[in-house]
Order: sequence, then C-alpha cells, then structure tokens
Amino acid sequence: MNSNYFKVMMAVTAAVLFTGISVGATETMDVRRVSGEIGWVDVQLGRLELNKETPKGTKTTAYRINQNETRVTDPTDMKYLNVADLRAGQYITIEEVRGQEDNVVPKIIVEPFPASEFQQAFGELKEIDVPAGTLVVEERVRIGQEERTRLSYFVFDPNTVVVMRSPSKEPVELILTPGDVVKVEFVELDGKQQARYITQYSPVVTGTSTTTTTTTTTTR
Repeated sequence: MNSNYFKVMMAVTAAVLFTGISVGATETMDVRRVSGEIGWVDVQLGRLELNKETPKGTKTTAYRINQNETRVTDPTDMKYLNVADLRAGQYITIEEVRGQEDNVVPKIIVEPFPASEFQQAFGELKEIDVPAGTLVVEERVRIGQEERTRLSYFVFDPNTVVVMRSPSKEPVELILTPGDVVKVEFVELDGKQQARYITQYSPVVTGTSTTTTTTTTTTR
C-alpha cells in the first residue's frame, strides 16, 4: 500500500486513542460546583470574585477566567455565552476540578436569579440618601404623542446594591449626585420599588435624549 495511506491511518488511530483517553480522564475528574453571586469581574485581568452565602456570612472567593478556556452557558435560554457577557450581580455556578483550584475555571453556568423579573427606570437622579437607602429619579415618558415627566421613588440596601458606570460592567463605589443620568433596575417587593442595580451614564454619551418608557426585562 501507499506509504501515505499508512501515515494517515496512524494519525487517525492516534487521534482516536487520545480522544478516548481525554474523555475517560474528564469522566474521572472530581468536579466540584460552587454557586453564588458575582461580586466583581474583569475580563482583561482574567479575574472573577464570587460571593457565596454561608452560615458564618458572605464568603468571597477569587477565580481565574479566560475567554479561550472558560466556557459559559445559560441552560435556561440554551445559549453559549462568553466571559464578556458576565457582570456583577449575576447568580452563577462555577465548575472547578478539585486540586486544580488555581487553574482557569473551565466552565461557568449562568443561573436564574432568585428574583429574576426586573423592571427598568431611566432618567435624571433628583435625590439620593445613601444612609437611608432611598433615591428619586425623574423619568421622561411618552404617553401617545405627549411627553411628560414623572418622579419614581426607590429604596435600596447600600451594602448590596450594585453600581456600575457605563459602558464598563465592573462595579464602582456608590458615589452618585443629583443630576446624574442613571438606569435603575428594580423589583417590586412589599409595596416598594427595590433597586438592585444602578448604572450611571455619562452625559456626553447620552446627550440630551433621556426619553424612555419603563420596561420589564429578565436578568440572570
């Protein structure tokens, strides 16, 4: 037979054997799952911090992530995501191999957040009281052909609210002042609008157009 034929067959056989070994090794790996809320994530630095509730309080653990090595999936939407899609506040499950905790995380599963139905309010911040955990946003809403303004009142927990500055997804300090253009993601709980995420926008980016309507989104 042709010598090239033998070379091809040897290569195919080696590939099959290697694949079999890899699959077998994966099946025997001791994989541990850790669930919690993302407290901080930076794709460029390749770092993610996970906050996990324990009987002794919140425990924060740092993990290494990589766009090429870390697979991100959303089983609810049957989607394959990217580490760049992750953001602070998301509830996730990390799969890591015992004994290899210092390595790049191989898989992250985006889980439904316990209170997943969020609404959005967008407008100018009129008042904020951080110690009291209250804020007021003036929205511009369009009713038919007429544009009106309305004040929306929110409460928040200063210790757990996630504040981001657009376009970055990394959380920042809770330093907001009246006049800031913000988006508030909230849920209605106990008759109040509980703010969970606040995004601050640059006036240069938003310009003078702040007309919006309140919408309902699903956050995971």
